[in-house]
Parts: sequence; structure tokens; C-alpha cells
Amino acid sequence: MDLSLTFHDNTTGHQDIVLRFAGQEWICDSYYLAIDSALLPDVEDEQKIRTVLLRLHEQWLEAVCSLKVGETANLPFDLSDQCTGWLRCTATSNGFSVIQGWSSVEGWSFSPSSVGGLMHKLEDFRASGAAVEVASSEFLAAIRESASRAA
Repeated sequence: MDLSLTFHDNTTGHQDIVLRFAGQEWICDSYYLAIDSALLPDVEDEQKIRTVLLRLHEQWLEAVCSLKVGETANLPFDLSDQCTGWLRCTATSNGFSVIQGWSSVEGWSFSPSSVGGLMHKLEDFRASGAAVEVASSEFLAAIRESASRAA
């Protein structure tokens, strides 16, 4: 399973987070991870970004593992000023149907270390591309592997 969300420190807070999924790649900014106020509020360094990114992976796992067939989890990966990027995961009888997309929810409007209700209710999700069917064990293993690289 081709899935990873990684931080590549370039000391700018921009174009340093990379999501790889289903043979595609999206370059994002770590800025909102660095200024996350819910986790280490007085720090804005590389280690904080890694800590928040690890917590984001943990939330992905919690959200996906709690799904029953037909239920959906939204996994944020790109926090920008005027929109956010998400992976929408719908539980199927064989695993998950996963699709990348966008929302007009602004990146500043929630803490990446504490995403909350958006993970299960994202009103204006707009898919971008086709859904990919993936086995549960493969998807969960890929998130865990990505998290281990974030630490």
C-alpha cells in the first residue's frame, strides 16, 4: 500500500510535508503544525512539527479503526489558509474505499493535534480523482509505518 505523510525539514514551514497515496504526491506546508496551540503551545520548532504530525497519525488510526461498514472518516493532511486537503475513508466489507479531496474548512480553524468532529463530519468535501479500494490490514499498516517515520 502506497501511503505516507512525511515531514522534510527545509526550515521554512512551507512545502515540507509530503502525502504519497496511490501513486500520487501532494506537497503541503507544516506551518499550522508548528503553530498548533493544543500541543506544546510555546514552541514552534522541528521537533514540535514531528510531535504534532505523530499525533495526527494517531488520530487517523483512531478514526479509521472506529469505523463500521458504510461509515466515513476524514483524514486531514494539508492545512492551508483558505482550504484543507483530506483523505476520505469509507469502511467497506473488505477494507476501505479511500479518496483524496478538499474542503473549504480553513487550516487555521482547528488544531491538527486535536481535529475533533471534522474527522467524521466534513460537510463540503469535494473528491479529486477516483477512490482506491484497500484492505484494512494494508491501510492500517501503512498509517502505522508512516507514523513511525514521523517520530
